[in-house]
Amino acid sequence: MKRRRQGTYATRVRLLRAGAALATAMVCGLAGSVATNAQQLPSTTSVPPGTQLLLSSKKLSYNENTHTVVASGQVQIAYDGYRLVANRVEYNQDTGRVRAAGEVALVNPDGTKLYADNLDVTDNFADGFVNGLRIDTPQKTHIVATSAERRGGVQTQFNNGVYTACKPCEENPDRAPFWQIRARKIVQDSEAQTVRLRNATFDLFGLPVGYFPYLSVTTAKRKSGILRPSLGYDDALGFSVSVPYFQVLSPYSDATLTVTGYTKQGFLADTEYRRRFRNGSLGFRAAGIGQFSPKEFETGSADYGKTGRFLFATQGSFDINPRWKTGWNVFYETDENFGRTYAIPGYNSSTVTSQAYLTGIDGKNYFDLHAYRFDEQGSEKSSEIGVKNLEKSQPFVLPVIDYSRVSDEPVFGGQLSFNANETSIYRSQAARTNTNDDGFSRYRGLEGNTHRLSGELEWKRTQTFDNGLLLTPILAARGDAFDINMDDPTPSTSGVNPAIDEFEDGTRFRTMVTAGLEASYPFVATAAHSSHVIEPIAQLFVRPNEDDPGSFPNEDAQSFVFDTTNLFDRDKFSGYDRVEGGTRANVGVRYTGSFDNGVTLDGVFGQSYQIAGQNSFDSPDLVYAGHDSGLDHTVSDYVGSLGVSLPVGIDLSSQARFDNSSFALQRTDVNATYANRILSTGITYAQLAPQPEYGSTNTAQEVSANARLKFAQNWSVYGKATYDIERKGVSNDLAGLIFNNECFTFNIFYKETRDLGQPGNLLDDGETDWSVGATLSFRTLGDIKLGSEDLTTN
Repeated sequence: MKRRRQGTYATRVRLLRAGAALATAMVCGLAGSVATNAQQLPSTTSVPPGTQLLLSSKKLSYNENTHTVVASGQVQIAYDGYRLVANRVEYNQDTGRVRAAGEVALVNPDGTKLYADNLDVTDNFADGFVNGLRIDTPQKTHIVATSAERRGGVQTQFNNGVYTACKPCEENPDRAPFWQIRARKIVQDSEAQTVRLRNATFDLFGLPVGYFPYLSVTTAKRKSGILRPSLGYDDALGFSVSVPYFQVLSPYSDATLTVTGYTKQGFLADTEYRRRFRNGSLGFRAAGIGQFSPKEFETGSADYGKTGRFLFATQGSFDINPRWKTGWNVFYETDENFGRTYAIPGYNSSTVTSQAYLTGIDGKNYFDLHAYRFDEQGSEKSSEIGVKNLEKSQPFVLPVIDYSRVSDEPVFGGQLSFNANETSIYRSQAARTNTNDDGFSRYRGLEGNTHRLSGELEWKRTQTFDNGLLLTPILAARGDAFDINMDDPTPSTSGVNPAIDEFEDGTRFRTMVTAGLEASYPFVATAAHSSHVIEPIAQLFVRPNEDDPGSFPNEDAQSFVFDTTNLFDRDKFSGYDRVEGGTRANVGVRYTGSFDNGVTLDGVFGQSYQIAGQNSFDSPDLVYAGHDSGLDHTVSDYVGSLGVSLPVGIDLSSQARFDNSSFALQRTDVNATYANRILSTGITYAQLAPQPEYGSTNTAQEVSANARLKFAQNWSVYGKATYDIERKGVSNDLAGLIFNNECFTFNIFYKETRDLGQPGNLLDDGETDWSVGATLSFRTLGDIKLGSEDLTTN
């Protein structure tokens, strides 16, 4: 009896090991392979020593003559995370065969489930046969086959197989899913890491819509072969079909060749090569087409009349060591809109930036070297602002260098920091923009080249007193050296920007020193159900006037908005080309509040004063930076911001600038958002008073809104629109419908864009462009797109 017990235990272990091998090879390997998104697993498993085995059945017997173990009656086996359930399980020690029958169910540790009427396999699962197979994976994909055979431990063949990512209908399980792939034979090869389908049919709603005599799908992460094709449509290009081919060149390099056929323009070839190194990667891309019908594009547009079109790009990124990194992304195309027209990935935006860089970070030290080139893409007509002209006015920046260092140890009890910048700019054509009320042209850049080297040293120390007062003295010194060689765009006459008359070529120098003091006194107020922090702040900066602001180029300090984000900045200009001068005081208050009910508040309000010296924001330069900003007076406009967050999902934020005498609104930005389980929405109001000297002669007001509503299970509608209050019309709008479930997503939209003309014009006065698009996405298979709108963010 003792000998029999030992034999019974040993056979049970072998039985469960066979079940574990079955689960690993059949469930993980096969189900994941057909789904084409799981890693390949070996056909046997290594079980850790001491793993507990649990066996439950109504009857367990051992036949000494046939050396067969039989478990029958509600058999349940659990071992190393695997669970096997069947009415009867039989294991023959001599032949190594495992047979399970009667509602067989096998669940592996990752949750994949296999169901079968019966199975007959060897204990190492090298060979076997399964009847009435169904597999459900954790990725919610489903496989059904009348039978499956395992041969030589390498290949598994499904007979009359069906694959889908759609959940079976609970009310009518026999109803065909939305889509499925049926194949007479599905052969999974674990060595070749492929799944081959013979006589495959793609069904929609149970009706065949596509037939494939032979289809091979790789389950490997990197294996040569044809990838999923895609469809598309465009008015000028026609219907398109893209077929990508992936080629493995080595363990560390590969390439993709995509051939796209367009019914109106012919064939586009797009090749991308990639190679990885131990410390980085590089890539090359080339695309080209000889257009069949170049006159399909709008007459006079950037695309019209082009025949041969070509694009080349290269990119790379390498870690030199743990502190230094270098890289590049360089782009060239034969005309100004090829990449955008044909949606070449990574090169289809309105502006494509080519750059090369070297970056180093070591603690508090930072170094960055960049070179830039800007390519403008667009389809504007030649009668409009030409893209070529716009592109010529874009500068080459070669190079721009930034360096910053913060002292590791306190210096005289405070923090010492140093910042430096070198910028070299080359431009082949002046960048002229709109004029102001005085008829003076504004220039974002002049033809020629300029070089600037800037360095700034700053020291500051915060002292906290017993009563809570914070005092921060600030000292700063800056120097700039310019080498200027630029051409005047027009003769110096009274109708020209007066900064042109002051502009001087040659080597120039500029300095600025600052002594400042900041005082703040934060105090906390508490109530029964809330707490509040109120912090009055006052700053004083004493410095000389800015040196000849109109006589230096301004390339990096052109955009200027005065609000609470820069109210307390020592230098409110955005770049190095302008430097704030004169004695100025900034005064304001910060507030934060929190309540027990989950409501939080934050706000800032303040004003700035030019106490002495020349006001830099009232000094003209080539673009009138700072004019009409609210800082171009001795007493600035008021600026304020407020944020409110409610626990019900509502968030409000606003920025505003008020006239210093009448308190009239000069600039307003208000944003409100709300989100819950079925609705998400947002609305933004923006208002800007006229800025005549800065080139804006009319009040600008618009309201933008967006919303998405889930009105039924799997169904949502969404939309967004922008209404121009001054022009009394909707400038753009978009509406769409989405159906989304576990196996596919359908998205259809309608979009309009209007040219509303000048303020006061009615809606009918402007041209309207409209488009319709749709996307049908099959989970695990791919997408079919009509139209070019990217709806992923809606």
